[in-house]
Amino acid sequence: MTEVDMSIASPRKTAACLTLTGRVQGIGLRPAIARFAATLSLAGDVRNTREGVKIHVEGEASSVQQFVHELPANLPPSAEIHSLRSEPVQAMGAIEFLVEVVRNSSVDDAGASRTNQSLSTRVPADVVACKSCLAEVRSDSNHRHSYPFTSCTDCGPRYSIIERMPYEREHTSMAAFPLCERCRREYTSPEDRRFHAQTIACPQCGPQLWLRDSADRVIAREEHALRAAAAAILSGRIVALRGLGGYQLLVDATSPEAVARLREGKQRPAKPLAVMVASLSEAEKLARIDRAERCLLEGPAGPIVLVRQRTESRLAASVTAGLSNVGLMLPTTSLHVLLLDKVKRPMVCTSGNIEGEPLAYRAEQAVQQLRGLADLWLEHDLSIQRPIDDSVVRVMANRPVAVRLARGFAPLPLALDTPDRLVTLGGHQKTSLAVSNGTQAVLGPHIGDLDTIAARERYLAQIGEFSSLYGIENCPFVCDQHPQYFTTQWAADQPHSAIQVQHHHAHIVAGMLEHGWLDRQVLGVSFDGTGFGTDETIWGGEFLLATASGFERVGCLLPFQLVGGEFAVREPWRVATALVHDAAGDEVAARLPFREGNPRSLLPLLKNTRLPFTTTSAGRLFDGVAALALGIERNTFEGQAAMLLENACDLSATGEYQATIQPGQKKVLDWRPLLRQLLREVAVGVPPGVVAMRFHRGLARAIHELCAFFPGLPVVLGGGVFQNRVLVELLAKKFADAHRPLGLPGLIPTNDGGLAAGQLAIAASLAIGKETG
Repeated sequence: MTEVDMSIASPRKTAACLTLTGRVQGIGLRPAIARFAATLSLAGDVRNTREGVKIHVEGEASSVQQFVHELPANLPPSAEIHSLRSEPVQAMGAIEFLVEVVRNSSVDDAGASRTNQSLSTRVPADVVACKSCLAEVRSDSNHRHSYPFTSCTDCGPRYSIIERMPYEREHTSMAAFPLCERCRREYTSPEDRRFHAQTIACPQCGPQLWLRDSADRVIAREEHALRAAAAAILSGRIVALRGLGGYQLLVDATSPEAVARLREGKQRPAKPLAVMVASLSEAEKLARIDRAERCLLEGPAGPIVLVRQRTESRLAASVTAGLSNVGLMLPTTSLHVLLLDKVKRPMVCTSGNIEGEPLAYRAEQAVQQLRGLADLWLEHDLSIQRPIDDSVVRVMANRPVAVRLARGFAPLPLALDTPDRLVTLGGHQKTSLAVSNGTQAVLGPHIGDLDTIAARERYLAQIGEFSSLYGIENCPFVCDQHPQYFTTQWAADQPHSAIQVQHHHAHIVAGMLEHGWLDRQVLGVSFDGTGFGTDETIWGGEFLLATASGFERVGCLLPFQLVGGEFAVREPWRVATALVHDAAGDEVAARLPFREGNPRSLLPLLKNTRLPFTTTSAGRLFDGVAALALGIERNTFEGQAAMLLENACDLSATGEYQATIQPGQKKVLDWRPLLRQLLREVAVGVPPGVVAMRFHRGLARAIHELCAFFPGLPVVLGGGVFQNRVLVELLAKKFADAHRPLGLPGLIPTNDGGLAAGQLAIAASLAIGKETG
């Protein structure tokens, strides 16, 4: 939105004050404004504020008018202007145009405290090293040759080093590194591309690099440290590198022995590992990459992108652990580039933590957590203020979908206009926070599962740090309804009464927020593993008539029993036994040929109608089908069986299994006919890839058919099951053929990482309802 007051003109000299909001800090906007003002011979200044960017400009009236009208076209391409306000002011007699630096953001112009003031401007995200900086790093004649912390106005650390806003060098970790004379000249020269680059540094004045061993002895520095680290990786050793947002564990991705050792030490036996490669051409040697995936890999966010691995890939098979997809990423910093230039092989690049623990980002914490795992430590002295992991995305139906929202994308602005101050807490797995401070709403970066004390401590610390960053205090918390979630229990202990939001409603409203549909009613399809239902059973296969403030459960999967509760989540053979018991009877269930599981032992329990655990979980349905079709009896990580089932799909296979829809006020998707067909084909030796594909096709058809009972409404997909590319693309085609709007997953994660966004939109809608009611 642009508001331009034309009354600023006068016969000759005049002045104007402009305020820009949106994505305006940390992207080189002030230098661009200063250069544009200079071309019009205007004087004044530009400064970052907690509201955004404020400009005072004065000079000839026609030039000031031209500045106001043409300013949007002269900003950096990465700028996103939400509003531009202009008003006439008194000329100050300025004789040059200056980029002003805010020296102390904790007080206002009158000296009063501003620590409680809401932050209106966007917090900049970290940006991968740009091509210009990498060219300097690789140039023998450049004084930044081989300097691993090279950056400029267009790239480098942002969110991870910010102590407070507005974005100024003095408010970041770079304040510890006074500029040398040469960097000072670049920083103050309007003609230089590092004009007011807040992360500017060079070997003389910037952060330094060293390598230490497990006994905490420094064994090499700078270029020698890089060479020694590369040699260690090539010899099969594990190097812990301090990256942008925390430590990363690096090994040779072509070495089965090195990968096996990393898995053992990290306690991650089967979950896929990400791989960093030197360039897009190197990535294309390992995977088939389409245009959308290529854009993501080379984009400024630099995420891990899930792509289809080539059969002739030289990666160790244990990197992907039986999956055909591989997570690839390009170097994110000059440090990574310089290291890969020496290793000349793909490197496993995985989070620096033991599985289930939070990402290590401080040296003392990393030593304690990773002792005995890392052989060498590639360290530097640029402190990380805000830990943040690597983002993970995949392309589905030609859309980028965030599996893990983190570095490069977070904090993610949300298109939510609410005057209320709220902090939403997410769920229990893949947690993230969302906040509204009355002037903006954002979804924070991935934190992780909350099963350990250390993870909960990190989560609580981030609540305080995130609230402080955005200027929020003494506000209500919004949480899930599940009584056993740590977030729900913690919220109940806070001074303000917590607002509880139903899990699957939050999934759907997050999708509505993604597509700008908060003002309408939708039919939500919420498929996931576990969510606490309003009837106090475990939901997970839901059809909801939903608005931003409420929902009606109009359909679900046919319920089945979870024998053993959490054991059934880890052991899919239990789910398979329950499904077959319901679909084909005891005799067929008893003969299921599992290697470890004993179906007969569960049959008496399945006949007990008083068992407490029944569920409509689509995630568990996928687990059970994976056990029947692929023989998978144990999940070593959440979602493993479902991922393997998707991976097994033979996309060329035709045919589908038929489910039915039971009529009634609440429609029931009856999966039993589908399962009986599946069992018959497994029994006669139909290939698993065909079985898996026919299951996906049948389920997609059944979802579409149930949605047809509620015509005229857009449909929104939500929940972790819709990270499944095969299922999502089948549904996308069906709804496109029917000319019906379908809200597909996007940058707000469709898994539990997006719950906080949905919770925030629901709480905001409920607050508006109270005000208007």
